[in-house]
Amino acid sequence: MDRLKSDFVANVSHELRTPMTSIKGYVEVMLMGASGPLNEQQMHFLEVVKNNAQRLNVLVNDLLDVSRIEAGRVSLIFQPLDLVEQAQEVVNDTLRRAREDNKLMTIRVDAGAGIPQIDGDLERVRQILGNLVSNAYNYTPEGGCVTVRIHPVDDSVQVDVEDTGIGIPLEEHDRIFERFSRGEDPLVLATAGTGLGLPIVKNLVEMHHGRIWLTSTGERGKGSVFSFTLPYHQPVD
Repeated sequence: MDRLKSDFVANVSHELRTPMTSIKGYVEVMLMGASGPLNEQQMHFLEVVKNNAQRLNVLVNDLLDVSRIEAGRVSLIFQPLDLVEQAQEVVNDTLRRAREDNKLMTIRVDAGAGIPQIDGDLERVRQILGNLVSNAYNYTPEGGCVTVRIHPVDDSVQVDVEDTGIGIPLEEHDRIFERFSRGEDPLVLATAGTGLGLPIVKNLVEMHHGRIWLTSTGERGKGSVFSFTLPYHQPVD
């Protein structure tokens, strides 16, 4: 039954991709003026359609990832990766998003010199970093700070994504990595999300032979720290 469920979710999600891509494409073309000049109200309506199409696209991608992971259909292509470089690219993307949102925040990478390379799948490592930094950005009010700290520990590289946001109450810690789990804070409820991002991240970290955990007192303004480790790259003799 679990396999049938995963197959059904994967098939439906895949079929949703085609119309969603078409909707998003046509809206973007119209916003560029290809169908003629648009007045302010028409621009607003199309922006609403575009934003909701993007939300649906995130949901479809998350459902596909969950179904593939459950079915054991996610294969990783390991290669030596520089986590500092990948984190900086994710931070730069988030800074561009902050400028577009007109949300003034400090978003930075804090890493020393000589951080060892890790063994990882480029796309999936970027997905791990992107999800955690995006969450930190979403749940930190304007004027706050998101810091990605990277440092070696034992035979791994540890990444701490630290924010000064709303924090996560202690009673929610046990289920934070469960599917469809979301907090009750008004800022969480007002932010688009599926409750699938963190479970996917946890699975991907563990597929890389790493581990992930949360540190947060739940006090507003003191934020949260999501930490994960990935093993060093081991050269083949």
